[in-house]
Amino acid sequence: MQLVINDLLQSNENPEFIQRIVWVDNKHHLCFLVNVHEPSFPYSEEIHNIENSLNKGEFMKVAIDPWAISVDEEDLSKQEIEKRDKAWLVINQIYLIPDLFIPKRRAELIKLASKKFSISTKTVRQYLKRYWSRGMVKNALLPDFNNCGKQQGKERNFNKKAGRPYVYSSAIQRAAINEEWKKIIRISLEKHYFIRSKPSLKYAYQQMVKEHFSKEDEKTGYKVLDMDRPVISFDQFYYWYRKWFKPEDAIHKREGRREFLQNYRAITGSATEDSMGIGTYAIDATIGDIYLVSSFDRNKVIGRPVIYLTVDIFSRCVVSVYAGIQSMSKESVRLALANAFEDKKEFCKRTLDMDIDKDDWPIHYLPHTILADRGSELISNELTQITEDLNIKLQNLGAYRPELKAVCEKYFDLLQEHISPFLPGAVQKDFMKRGGKDYRKKAVLNLNEYVQILVRTVLYYNNHNYLMGYPLTQSMIQENIPPIPIEIFKWGLHKGTGLLRTIPLNAIRSSVLPKGSAKITPKGIKFGNLYYTCSIALKERWFSKARIQGSWSMGVHYDPQDVSNIYIRIDRQKHEVCTLIKQYEMYRGAMIEDVESLKSDIKHKEAEYEESRLNGAIQLAQDIEEIVKNAKNEAKQIPNSKVPKDIKNIRENREKENLVMKSENLVYPNDPKVKLNSVSHETESGKVLDIFRKKQKEVLYDGEN
Repeated sequence: MQLVINDLLQSNENPEFIQRIVWVDNKHHLCFLVNVHEPSFPYSEEIHNIENSLNKGEFMKVAIDPWAISVDEEDLSKQEIEKRDKAWLVINQIYLIPDLFIPKRRAELIKLASKKFSISTKTVRQYLKRYWSRGMVKNALLPDFNNCGKQQGKERNFNKKAGRPYVYSSAIQRAAINEEWKKIIRISLEKHYFIRSKPSLKYAYQQMVKEHFSKEDEKTGYKVLDMDRPVISFDQFYYWYRKWFKPEDAIHKREGRREFLQNYRAITGSATEDSMGIGTYAIDATIGDIYLVSSFDRNKVIGRPVIYLTVDIFSRCVVSVYAGIQSMSKESVRLALANAFEDKKEFCKRTLDMDIDKDDWPIHYLPHTILADRGSELISNELTQITEDLNIKLQNLGAYRPELKAVCEKYFDLLQEHISPFLPGAVQKDFMKRGGKDYRKKAVLNLNEYVQILVRTVLYYNNHNYLMGYPLTQSMIQENIPPIPIEIFKWGLHKGTGLLRTIPLNAIRSSVLPKGSAKITPKGIKFGNLYYTCSIALKERWFSKARIQGSWSMGVHYDPQDVSNIYIRIDRQKHEVCTLIKQYEMYRGAMIEDVESLKSDIKHKEAEYEESRLNGAIQLAQDIEEIVKNAKNEAKQIPNSKVPKDIKNIRENREKENLVMKSENLVYPNDPKVKLNSVSHETESGKVLDIFRKKQKEVLYDGEN
């Protein structure tokens, strides 16, 4: 093992014992060493003994020099430079090898240097010992001015108050801080300052003075300063607070670790560093800053939407955007994920009737990781099952730690701040001020139109947002990749850094879309008060069977963003698409929230009309009863009304009645072809008419009340 000058040898038994090799005498196989922590003249050891100790593990070479210093010349004071340079001249004068390592010759050299430079021999010896123990370089001779004023390992004790005297005298006595006072300061800080109500340091000082440096006034009963003994000043109190506690310690104690990590911790690095390329998606939800109206009736405000964003951490690309009026739920998360995995061109055409270019939003892949917070819908077993089925790692972040997915959080602010000035019905901060207008009454956009605006804004940020300060990799710089989200995503896709995967549309429907239960009825497949049909239902005559054997239920998948279709799983690989029957074509392309809202409105109108309907029915009943009552009264006036009715000749009576009605121009009053002559009651025909009338009354009325 080769030993060279300035090697450091550390003892394994005593790590504090470190020796420095200051010269190697290969001629006599000797090695000269010094103890770096106890400056002394060199002592010799045989080289083979040192090598044996190193081989046995008794000593080992170390690379860290405890005396190594790095200092710029500009940082040194003039006095330090003078002292160092003077010592350096002395060392250069006497540093003769091997004479300096021979004790008798070394003593002669020290005496010569002492006479030449007019310094004591003790000073020369100190220069040599410092030079050998501290690394044998010029700066090893620097004086230890940087340690001046410090007491290593303990605090200084004072007999009188430290610091400059007071300019203005006071009746309050002051004194130096002692151990008892330090204890009082610590107790007061813990009791009155490091609490969640976050009072001021001045308040904590006043409470300390009240509790520990005051006495009760005999006259008033209030506590007053005890003027017979010294009192801690606020400057002393503040000094020891700053000496004992760092700024982050105070935040930890006053506001808690969670608040510190969220708003006060050091912000180093970038989210890109942890994403390991594209394919780490962050998902989150918020309430939209706008009030929307119903798709079927723009006079009805339906409230604020819930927005879900999915963002790729590495590229900053918005993977999907979903908005709905239902609350944050497992179904809304399913739809947000379905949007993320689906072809965006087809999605926009199918649900929004928008035409976009495929290259504008070419993101329809499964990620390897999904970052989510601890919302109830994001830690559910259902979402866990979806990610396990699709081989996606689900990582739920700590509670109240939105900064861990700051990319997603920032996009909420960017999107809403960008579009809010354009949108009527957007939330305004001056709503509650005097004279402020109710922005809710200005709402005109429905949910579908709002989602179109969000999609357009997302396309802008994906394709035109230049990311200032984005940490481009060396490979990106070489390939001249601009820091634009979609370009970074395409680059990562080309390089294969994210290991993204695709998924068939059937798999999205079966694994991601919400599940529901439909009923096979004679009228069709009933789901959500709508009726659907499909080819397999017609082929296998489901609706006829339902009418004969009764209805039955069947599981389906549905897309709440478009009720035009539902999906029935035929087997493990196939799905049947069911479409609305013609009777419900009005709902094609509508969202399930709109359908439910319309159904609710219809029920509400039915309830409002209930009073009018019942009043009409009551009036009708009264009219019928009045007519019947009059008929009964007229029947009672006929002679022999108690005689049983003639029911034997009903057909003949009907023909005679018909003849009478024709004669009175009652059957065809406006027919010019029917020409009736008036008949005198004194003729035979008049007599016959009277008889017919009597018979008619006998048939119609039984004479009973």
